[in-house]
Amino acid sequence: MTDFSAKLSAYLDQELNAADMLAVEARLQSDPAAQAELDAMITADAAISGQLDAMLTDPVPLALARRISALPAPDTTPLPRMAMGGLLAAGLALLLVGGTAGYVAKDFVSPAVVAQRGWLADIADYHAVYATQTRHLAEVPAAEAEHIETWLGKTLGTAFSIPDLTAQGLTFQGARLLVAGGKPVAQLMYTTADGTVIAVCFQKAAPNTAPADGFATRTVNGFDMVTWSDQDASYVVIGPAQQPGLDAIATAAAAAI
Repeated sequence: MTDFSAKLSAYLDQELNAADMLAVEARLQSDPAAQAELDAMITADAAISGQLDAMLTDPVPLALARRISALPAPDTTPLPRMAMGGLLAAGLALLLVGGTAGYVAKDFVSPAVVAQRGWLADIADYHAVYATQTRHLAEVPAAEAEHIETWLGKTLGTAFSIPDLTAQGLTFQGARLLVAGGKPVAQLMYTTADGTVIAVCFQKAAPNTAPADGFATRTVNGFDMVTWSDQDASYVVIGPAQQPGLDAIATAAAAAI
C-alpha cells in the first residue's frame, strides 16, 4: 500500500485532520487515478457493509441452539478450582449469548436502522468541519451546477436536481462528495443571509428498501436534522441546533430534488 493509499483509507474512516482532508480532496479533484482508487475503496467498503448487515439477519441454526441449550450449567466454583469442563461450558454459554445477540436484537433494532443512525452521525461530523469553512466551503462551486448533478449522480448511482431553495432564504454555494456508512454521499451546501450553513445530503438507498413514512426530526451530535427517503435515496437536511425553518426546507428540497 502506498502512502497515498493509506491516506485514502484514513480519509474513508474519517481519521484525518481537517488540513489533510483538504489535501486529499484537492488531489482527488485533479488526479483521475486517485479518484478511481477512492471509488474502488468505496465499492469494497459498501460490499463488506452489505455482507455484515446480512449476517445480522441470519438466525442461529436450530440444531446449534438445541445443542447449546442442552449443556449443563457452568460450574460456579471459584476460578482457580474450576474444572476444564466448566470452563468449556462457560465459553459455550458466552458463544450462545454472542451468537444469538444479532438474532434477538433484530426484532428490536433492524440493521437498516443501525446503518441509518451511523450515516447520520457521519454527516454530523462532516458538517461540524465544513460548516466552519468560507473559501473552501464547497468542493465544486455553485457555478458548476450542471457538472455537480452529473458527477454526483453518477458517483451515487441516482439522478437528482439541485433544489432551488431561494424561497426558503438559502443560497446554493456548491457541493461535496462524502462517505458515510461506507457509501458515497452527496452534500449540497447552502447559506442563509447571515452565513449560517445548511446542507442537503443524500445517499442511494439499498435495494428493496421501503421508503420512510413522511419526515422525521432528530438531533445528532449537536445538529438538528430532518430526514426522509424514497425508493431511490435517503435524504437529510442538517443545520445548527434550534435552526428555524428546517422542516420547510426539507419539504421544499424533497419536492425539487
